Amino acid sequence: MATNGYPPVTDGAPGRHGPIPTIVYVCEPDTATAERLADLCRIHAAQRAWWVVDTVIEQTPNAPLNKREGWTRVKAALDQGAVGIVITWSPISVAPGLAEFQVLQAEFRVNEAVLVAVTGIPDPPSARRSPAD
Repeated sequence: MATNGYPPVTDGAPGRHGPIPTIVYVCEPDTATAERLADLCRIHAAQRAWWVVDTVIEQTPNAPLNKREGWTRVKAALDQGAVGIVITWSPISVAPGLAEFQVLQAEFRVNEAVLVAVTGIPDPPSARRSPAD
């Protein structure tokens, strides 16, 4: 589902109201699995009243992120200010590990956008207490 001519982001600016324009991004080699994951991402968005304006599915998980055509499309929408949220199924869809995913999330925040993985980022393990505590 491609959408041309994105409207400007409506939230975050004084006097603007409405759902946050969102892109779903899934990178999965199996088409049926990719469609199922995209559906789950759209459900995640709907539960939060985020407005999905586009879904990008590509099948090249071994390609570097910045070389993927679909990710280039996502970045262009972000750069245009057309979307404020990118939802993916898993952190490893866009980063080799959790630390790199968190760095990418920080880059999004600097640019006043949000990157979300439906599967989330697990909390770090809690400190173990010794029996003497």
